[in-house]
Amino acid sequence: MYYYYQPHYYQTPYNSNTYQPVVGAPLSNHHSMHQPVQHAQPNLMRYVAQRNVAPAQRNSNPQPSNGSPSAYPAVDPELLYESANESNKLMKEASLVLDKLASSKEFGARLMDVAQHSNTEEVERLIHSVGITSDVDIKYNPDGLELEFKSKVQSLDCCKLSISLRWR
Repeated sequence: MYYYYQPHYYQTPYNSNTYQPVVGAPLSNHHSMHQPVQHAQPNLMRYVAQRNVAPAQRNSNPQPSNGSPSAYPAVDPELLYESANESNKLMKEASLVLDKLASSKEFGARLMDVAQHSNTEEVERLIHSVGITSDVDIKYNPDGLELEFKSKVQSLDCCKLSISLRWR
């Protein structure tokens, strides 16, 4: 007496080529137990291909449905160009503040002292005293200082540069 195993095929996200159950001997007693092994060939591969591959193929073509590349708007790098130039300016001004803090322990001590006393106007005055002209948001707490340099191009917020410094 021997048992017959009927495999069940469930929908799976895994590669079905690695899963091929062995179909057992038929229930009839007329066949030998040493019958050649047959591998099941489920239709799961077609399901996986349709579900996982076909959507990627549909989305891999960025062309419009009519196939005309002229349906995209023309690119205008002017705003990007201006934003990059403004970002360079912000980086130079941030560098002024960092250079001052890195070269003068007295300046850093004064900044920390006025921040500890919650003198926001003096903190802003000290930061601007190094020569920056950009709009900068200054935040501080007992652990450090946060500076966010911002700029506008054509009345649009175009760029930001954030610096966080820890002092405790």
